[in-house]
Amino acid sequence: MGEEELRVVGTRKSRSLGDVSGAVTVESEQGSVEFTATDDVTLTVGGERNSVRADGDGATVRLTIEGDRNSVSVARSLDLEIVGDEGVANSIDRHGEEQTGPDLVRTDREEAYADVGLFDYTMISYQTNATEREFCHNCGHDAETIIHRHEEKVLSVFGLTLTVGERTGSDECLECTPHVPDEDVALTESERREIFG
Repeated sequence: MGEEELRVVGTRKSRSLGDVSGAVTVESEQGSVEFTATDDVTLTVGGERNSVRADGDGATVRLTIEGDRNSVSVARSLDLEIVGDEGVANSIDRHGEEQTGPDLVRTDREEAYADVGLFDYTMISYQTNATEREFCHNCGHDAETIIHRHEEKVLSVFGLTLTVGERTGSDECLECTPHVPDEDVALTESERREIFG
């Protein structure tokens, strides 16, 4: 099935388009349009004083606004790419819950130090949320969740810990973090033979 193109034209039109993939064009005045993105959607809003709401999960909405005083609300569970906003007094906002992804903080500082023994000299690593960052310094993406990786050399004597050296790592976000599932990963017999000869 190919991509569909839906157009809403006229004055004071209120439309619920249901499940949409492809393109949606709103060229009305004082209209109200809502839809659920099941796949990537190209949304173009022209005219004046329109209200557009996009729901869905996991798709991308590519938004172009050409009219004036329009209001567009896109679910946080959708990716939003603003291609253009050439009008005047338009508003773009997000609604709903954020996209869920893997928790990037695997080990916090307390957990890392809890694993240090009574007499120990070891390297520990942990992650912290980098809430002050506006974008990921590793890949450059604007991301909601960014972490900072830390590595420290720690000397422990009778349970008293002393940080001997610190080597800070890099930022990471959902875009550049390789995600490995939490469950165990095992090789099949043929994969082991192929790798280990």
